[in-house]
Amino acid sequence: MKKLNILWVMTALLVAMGTACNSDYLDKMPEAEGYDFDKVFKDSTNYRNFCEYLVIYPFFLHLQNGVKPLGSFDDITDNSMSTPTYSGVPSVQCQIGNYYAMRSNGDAPMSNNTTWEQIWKHIRIANNGIRNILHYPGSETSKNKILGMCYFYRAFAYMELTRRWGGMPYFCRLIVADENMDYPRLSMQETYLSAAADCDSAAMYLQDVIPLSEFQHPTRIAALALKSRILLYAASDLARNENGNGEDLWEEAALAADYALQQAEATGYYALVDWANYYYIFKGDQEDYYAKEILFGRRASINWGSDAYINTIRPPGILSGKYGVAVNQLFVDDFEMKPTGLPVEDNDAGYLEQNPYINRDPRFEFNVIYNQQTVMTRKLNIFQYDENVTEQTGSMDCKMLQGTPVMGYTQTGYYGKKWMGDTWNQTLKQQWPYIRLAEIYLNFAEAANEAWGNPDVKDSRCLYSAAEAANVVRNRADMLNVHSKFLNKDAFRERIRNERRVELCFEEHRIFDIRRWKIGTLPEYRDIWRMKITKLKTGNYDPLVYPTGFKHEKEFFLRRVYEDRHNLFVIKLDDTNIGPNFKQNPGW
Repeated sequence: MKKLNILWVMTALLVAMGTACNSDYLDKMPEAEGYDFDKVFKDSTNYRNFCEYLVIYPFFLHLQNGVKPLGSFDDITDNSMSTPTYSGVPSVQCQIGNYYAMRSNGDAPMSNNTTWEQIWKHIRIANNGIRNILHYPGSETSKNKILGMCYFYRAFAYMELTRRWGGMPYFCRLIVADENMDYPRLSMQETYLSAAADCDSAAMYLQDVIPLSEFQHPTRIAALALKSRILLYAASDLARNENGNGEDLWEEAALAADYALQQAEATGYYALVDWANYYYIFKGDQEDYYAKEILFGRRASINWGSDAYINTIRPPGILSGKYGVAVNQLFVDDFEMKPTGLPVEDNDAGYLEQNPYINRDPRFEFNVIYNQQTVMTRKLNIFQYDENVTEQTGSMDCKMLQGTPVMGYTQTGYYGKKWMGDTWNQTLKQQWPYIRLAEIYLNFAEAANEAWGNPDVKDSRCLYSAAEAANVVRNRADMLNVHSKFLNKDAFRERIRNERRVELCFEEHRIFDIRRWKIGTLPEYRDIWRMKITKLKTGNYDPLVYPTGFKHEKEFFLRRVYEDRHNLFVIKLDDTNIGPNFKQNPGW
C-alpha cells in the first residue's frame, strides 16, 4: 500500500506539473488538480514526497549533467566562450547581444522560458508545503524538515529569479481562482530582503549537519550561507541603485556572512578542504572532503562517452572530446604569480611573457588547460602555428583551417579544465556546489570592505577582517596573503573581485558578479583576448629569449556586445502581457 501511494502521488504530481509548464507563471494552484487533497496532505509519506520534488527536480540540469550541454554560464561572460560556433550556441547569441533568442533556446537554461517556469513551479510547491503543514500527521522532526526545506527553496527560487530577471511579486500564499493576476513587481532589493527573511525561517527548522545520504538537502548552515549571498546581491550596485532610493546594506551583508561563518566553524564539521585534496570538492567520491566544504549541492555520475563529458567538459584532440570551453586570455591574466602574490601586470610580479605559465597561482593549473600541459597523462599541443612546417594546420589540440580553428577547437589557445576528471576512459563522479564555504569567506570580505571602508578593520562582532577572510581562501590555495599595496578600500575591492573570479570560476558566479557590479560594458570585462602561440623553428631561436621553444603573443580576438540592458535577461513575453503592472525589464 505504501508503494502504491508513492507511485500515485508522483504520477499526479507529474501530470499537474506538466500542466503548469504550459501555463503562465501565476497559475492558480495547478498542482491541486488531479488528486485528492487528503491523500496527499494528510498522509505523511505522500506529503513528504510532494515536497521532495524540490530536491529531486532542480530548476535545470547544470553543466556537469546537462541534457544539452553546450557551454556554461561562464561562456556568456568574459571568462570564456564555447568552441562550437553555429548560431544556436548561447555564447554565440550573447556575443552579438541576442538575448531574445536565449528565451527559447533549449541549450540556454541560464535564461530560457523553461527555467523561468520551473522556478515558479518550485515556489508554488514550497508554498503548498508551508500552507498545508497543519494537516501533516507525521513527527515533529519530519515536519520541521519539510518546513525548513520549503522555506529554503522558496528563498533559493526567488534569489535565482531576481538575479536573472529582476525583482518579482513575492508570494507567500497560493493564488485563488478568480484573483486578478496583474501584480506589480517589487524592486530587486525588496525581493532579496523577502528571500533573506525566508532564509531565517528555514534556519529555524533545519539541522546544522545532516547524514551524507541526504547530501542534496538543505541544512541550517546552507540557509545562513544563502542569506549571505542574497544580502550581498541586495547591497550591490545593480539592486541598490535600481530606483535611486535603495538602502545601504553592506553592513547587513557582512554580518550575515560572518554569522554563517561563525555557525559553520562552530559545528566542527564544515571547513575548507586542504589544497592537496581540492580536486575532491568537485570530482571523485571522497565524501569526507566535499561534504565539508559544499554547503548545498548535487551529485552526478558522468559517463565517459556521454554528451555532458564530450560536448562541454572534454575538448577535441588528444582528449577525444567534441567541443570545449575556450578560456579568455584576460581571465588567464587574473591568476597571480605565486612567489610574489602580485598580478601579472605588476612590474614586481616576476611574470615572464615568453614563459607565461610558470609560478602561477596553483588554481590556474587546476582550472585551465594550456599548451604543453599534461592532462590524464597526455601532453597537449595547443599551438596555432609551427615554423617547422610549410602548411599551417595548427596542432593536434588546435586544428586550423585557413588560419581559423576548426569548430570545436579553441579560438583562444586554452581550454577549461575544472570539470574534467584525472583518469582516462573512466566514469566521472562530480559534485555541483550551489553554495560552498569558500564563497562565504569571499562574500564577507567584499561586504566588510564596503561596510567599514578598510580591509584591515575588524569589527568587534566578527571573526575576521575583510583581508583576513580573503586570506583564508588564498592560503588554502598556497597563495600569499593579499599584498600590502592593496590594503585600502578601492584597491582591495579590485583584488577581492579578482579572487572571486579565480576561486569560483565555472561555478556560475561570474555572470551575476559582472551584473551586480555593473561593469559589463567596460572593455576589460567585455572583450575576449587570445594567446597566439607559434612553435619556433628548431635551432633557429634564442633559448634565453624563448625558453619554451614557443613564441607567445597576446592578441585581441572578439568584442562582445554588452549593454546596460544585458544586466537582466528578457522575461517570458506572455507573462509581461498579463497587464500594465507586471512590466518587462528595461531596454527589452
